[in-house]
Amino acid sequence: MDTRELLLRMATVHPVIDKLPTKLNYRWFPSFRMMTATLLCLCFASVHMMNSNMGMAIVCMVNSTEFIDLNFTESHTENRTICLAEGDEFADTLTDRLADDVEEDRAPKLNWSAEEQGYIFSAFNLGLLAMLGTGFLADKFNAKYAIIASVLIASFANFLIAAASSISVYMTIFGRLLVGVSDALLQPSVNSLITRWFPPAERSYALGLATGGRQLGTLLIVPTAGALCGQSFLFGGWPSIFYLSATTGIVFVIIYIAIGADKPSKQNFISDAELKYILSLNSSEEFGKKRIERKIPWMEILKSSPVWAAVIAVICHEFPLMTMIMFLPSYLHDVHHYTATENGILSALPTASLWISKIFSSYLNTFLQRRTKLRRTNICKLLNTIASCGLAIFLFASTTLDASHASLAVVFLCASMASAGLHTPGCQTALVSLAPAFSGAITGLAFFFVASSGIINPLLTKWIVQHGKRIEWNTVFFISTLVALVPVVVFNIWGSADVQPWAKSSRIKSKSTVVSVNLSSAINGNDFIHNNDSQTSSFRSPQLTANI
Repeated sequence: MDTRELLLRMATVHPVIDKLPTKLNYRWFPSFRMMTATLLCLCFASVHMMNSNMGMAIVCMVNSTEFIDLNFTESHTENRTICLAEGDEFADTLTDRLADDVEEDRAPKLNWSAEEQGYIFSAFNLGLLAMLGTGFLADKFNAKYAIIASVLIASFANFLIAAASSISVYMTIFGRLLVGVSDALLQPSVNSLITRWFPPAERSYALGLATGGRQLGTLLIVPTAGALCGQSFLFGGWPSIFYLSATTGIVFVIIYIAIGADKPSKQNFISDAELKYILSLNSSEEFGKKRIERKIPWMEILKSSPVWAAVIAVICHEFPLMTMIMFLPSYLHDVHHYTATENGILSALPTASLWISKIFSSYLNTFLQRRTKLRRTNICKLLNTIASCGLAIFLFASTTLDASHASLAVVFLCASMASAGLHTPGCQTALVSLAPAFSGAITGLAFFFVASSGIINPLLTKWIVQHGKRIEWNTVFFISTLVALVPVVVFNIWGSADVQPWAKSSRIKSKSTVVSVNLSSAINGNDFIHNNDSQTSSFRSPQLTANI
């Protein structure tokens, strides 16, 4: 099965009231499930543009790696140190040239210390702590409104950073805090929405496609930010990065208000056939504010070993990625001495590798479920192990290379990020599979701890990296390597991707009607059985069965 065939299967409409399945219509969005996944991808892209833009922008906002003092100045490079004393003819000439280079319309450089920069990056993760509260709200209330609020908050924060960063570093910290709150609203809302829109067999691929928007946003903003840094026509340089990101978010909100919906039953344009297909296979659509009210079983969640195994795996997956996303431009600048334009392009390559890997590995999860006898849990554990080991090995390998092997270092970083992409059909798919009706609450719990580790990550990195030396960056990567290996033990022993007994509704358990769907037969219009008495339909398949 190739990617095209899987997309056709996701897009197929399965009527349960007509005599035969309808033929697949070849359109841009053959079903609202595909459109929903695409919208979520664009949502993640817009929000992550407003998050990851700081990693590149700070390189041109702050002169952090080279400082000139007229009385006694040192300009450090990898191999030499030049001292400029007051009254030196060369020092005076250099000072005059620097003054001539400063354009009146260029945004000012900001005198932020390494410690203040650490606070700026940590503020985002401090905002993410709100996810502990937003997680269960996503399961109970309208996820569409939460997604809209998320993007609007991030857009406002980026407008604030662009306009007020030159006034005070605390305005920038506050803006980054708001971006973190935005992400805290987004992630659990999207996970909750996916469990309502997509049947279990499609969730891994839908999750990979949607969360791939994070990498898509980074791919778009990092090279763009590198180019915007070097110009002064638009808002004087670096402020244009944040204005552009915020405007992109506003455009997405307008589109999503028009065509988005938090569950299939609220989508006015969905066909009856597709709606009934989703409802027949997806019990989590039953839950919500206006359907079946269920209290979140917090005690069962907190006592569940599979939940904690998935949470720990996600934490250890996100920690190295935070380091790469936030500090890769600084690392390439400090250790491998790339220019701003080169930095913007090369920093996007590992992110592109992660994005492509997430899409194809999520398809691989679906392929293995359909074409092999491996249990879903074993598939998730296998892919997660490959992800953790590959991430750790290639990240460690990059520390062995100096500036003379800069290109190879970028290759290793791309390989490490590509390996990390397999975490999506691994521990992240397991996280939303343990209790589909409470996926928002569990996601909130997991990313609360991710945010807690994210507060420590930039502070620790900036504490270690004081002078931008290679040995300092190697220490940061060594720590990330060790963290990445933890899920190899924890998730393989205690992890699971099966729905837990405490997460199943007694109402659903009592239902005796069984609907089985064979998607390939549906596409061909074969093996369709229509029961006029019970008004139910069945596609025979042992692999995709749902009780309703």
